[in-house]
Amino acid sequence: METILKDTAATPSGFRVIQNNHLVQSINKGNRLFHQLDLSYIGEDIFYHGWIGYRSDEQIIEVLTGHFLELFAKHRCKKMLIDNRQMTGSFAALNSWLSETYMPQLISLGLEYNAVVYPDNVFSQLAVEDWDQKVVGFENRSFPSLDQALIWLRKV
Repeated sequence: METILKDTAATPSGFRVIQNNHLVQSINKGNRLFHQLDLSYIGEDIFYHGWIGYRSDEQIIEVLTGHFLELFAKHRCKKMLIDNRQMTGSFAALNSWLSETYMPQLISLGLEYNAVVYPDNVFSQLAVEDWDQKVVGFENRSFPSLDQALIWLRKV
């Protein structure tokens, strides 16, 4: 059953947020999915989310400081999985904000381990590599596949 968590009028860039069972999805004005949380991993202490296609820097900030942060605070997982396989475009302009401002908030809520699955898109890959070099305060590793990322997270 689909539940609307945020209507388009509730977000500055006009995307909506819906929940369908264990999936929380952000959908842009063009009716395209650009971010998804999979809450089915919460029982394993893993907060799983992924970026899909292109999204603006503003949308990234709105998602992360909005429903994403609310759900992370509610579940307080020690492990996070960022599935970027389907991401396109760069987010490098946000890396300083992510590492200096945003990630410390997640660390204060209990984040200890983070696994990133590399995107197929080369520009996104470069942004992930830049981010890898900037983040501190938790153990962070990047992986070429989802399976490898999950194996590591389940071991730590």
